[in-house]
Amino acid sequence: MRTALIFPPQWYPSQPYLALPTLKAYLETKGHAVDQFDFNVETYDLFLSRGYLEHCIKKIRSRLSKSVKSSEDNEAEPIHRQIVEDEGYLETILSEIDDAKQVLRDEERFFQFDEYKNAYTTLKVAMQLISYAHYPSKIDLDSFFMKGNPEENLQGILTATQSSGTNPFLEVYEDYLLAKVDWNKYGLVGISIIHAGQVIPGLTLARILRARYPHLHVVIGGSVFARHQDILDDKKILFEEMFHSIVLFEGEHPLDQLIEHLKKEKPLDTVPNLIYLKNGKVVRNAAAKALSYDQLACPNFDDLPLDKYLMPYPVLPYMASRGCYWGKCTFCTHSFIYDSHYRKENEERVAEELDYLGKKYKTKYFTFSDEAISPNAFDRMSKAILTQGVDMRALGMLKFESDSVETVELFENMYKAGFLMLFFGLESANDRILSIIEKGCDQKTEKRVLENSSLAGIWNHLYLFFGFPTEEKHEAQETIDFTVEHSELGDGTIHSVGQSVFSLEKDSAIYHNPAKFQIDRILRDPERDMAIIFDYEIDKGMSKEEVLGVYENFNKVIDANFPSRNIWNYLSREHFLLYLDHYGREEILNMARPLVQST
Repeated sequence: MRTALIFPPQWYPSQPYLALPTLKAYLETKGHAVDQFDFNVETYDLFLSRGYLEHCIKKIRSRLSKSVKSSEDNEAEPIHRQIVEDEGYLETILSEIDDAKQVLRDEERFFQFDEYKNAYTTLKVAMQLISYAHYPSKIDLDSFFMKGNPEENLQGILTATQSSGTNPFLEVYEDYLLAKVDWNKYGLVGISIIHAGQVIPGLTLARILRARYPHLHVVIGGSVFARHQDILDDKKILFEEMFHSIVLFEGEHPLDQLIEHLKKEKPLDTVPNLIYLKNGKVVRNAAAKALSYDQLACPNFDDLPLDKYLMPYPVLPYMASRGCYWGKCTFCTHSFIYDSHYRKENEERVAEELDYLGKKYKTKYFTFSDEAISPNAFDRMSKAILTQGVDMRALGMLKFESDSVETVELFENMYKAGFLMLFFGLESANDRILSIIEKGCDQKTEKRVLENSSLAGIWNHLYLFFGFPTEEKHEAQETIDFTVEHSELGDGTIHSVGQSVFSLEKDSAIYHNPAKFQIDRILRDPERDMAIIFDYEIDKGMSKEEVLGVYENFNKVIDANFPSRNIWNYLSREHFLLYLDHYGREEILNMARPLVQST
């Protein structure tokens, strides 16, 4: 019995997602025959083609010509009419789309920023056209939204997965992708759903497979349904119409056992971490302890169409650990998603696997997917990479530490080993907010670490958010001032920034103990019975309007203090890694100055 693992849309199509290659590798060590399919990149390869865009134009014209129009057709009519009447606009998109896609795959043209920017803009405009054809849904290279957020309630899921007018993936599966696979070869299909934007695309696929191929056992994995495990008792219809089972948390051992049980036609009662329908009831099997890292296998990217990703070279994801060694941040849900203790790989083996993967798939580019790598682990890993002579360029995530381990020498070794870019979860630069977030550091630590990393030549990217419960405006301003002080026009130790507004997520420490954070009430809307993000009431701190005002103001601050935003704002993180390796940090900063002057 063969197994098919599928990564559905929607995800930025620049590299594979790590879940499938990791599961495939492990299951094959257990003797299972496993194929993997990246339906996300296949979908975007189709979307970004002249033929599909012409099809979208026909859909728009068809909606305009209806004698009886829906309210959504009437709402979209002015936009639709403007689009179809502008023949020059349409032909520009149609004639340039295939070449734009190739620019991002071409080694020379990719690094010509003006050409890259034009190609990227063309791709974005093409995605707008696809959105208009499926109005009011909105789809982009890195997002997918349907009206009313149907993934947040059961009825919305049931309706959206069958809505051919507004769900573009229904047609893509039925008319294009499913025909490329001989599903009769398989006994089990696993579909990974790792964020909210994949819920409708992933369950649309599950529903079609379940209906067309009764012999298949369809199993869902990924973080979304792990977080839904407590609300499934009254949602039997999902198991009846879309999938047979859900694997919780890390999938290696549960999937191995599920395949074995299906092969031998045994009851599923002893498959660990499995939720399924038994005698008309949703049941959850006993949990299993996560595997130690030495039991896991080196990722296997075979079967994946590496030439179809929007990259001139393969950029492979890799993990040297599971879980977070800190695991205390009160807004975070990662420790729940893994439901296991922190484990890491032996750093010597990490270097060996990076060398093996680089040579096998002809690349030196990697993105470390670890939640956070400790400074000590980074130190040992960098030394192992240097000792073994591994040719590698990578980005990774590092946590600010309160002790003195993050020295200039550490970062110099990391840079020499090939870590060109580091992502830091700053969150805030106000010590009170850092304390209640339980980041385990203060502003002084943040400043020291950023200085040391920058001195070594590394590009420092910060994540931060505004509106943590009880945060006052002056505290948010302290974070803004810190960013400005260390910006490109300041001392130059911060090189790029990503900002967001705090959201209260299910299964975070705040969610489970709101009173501790002075939240009066979490608002639970029965119409959003499958929501992951919740509104709440609180008397202290900034109002929602004030938080949004701070966010919008900070966007202007970034523009004013980071001239290089004119470059990095167009590049995905994987693309930017290649630019850093090609040009170097200082040249990228220099490249941005003429762009600022021209605007």
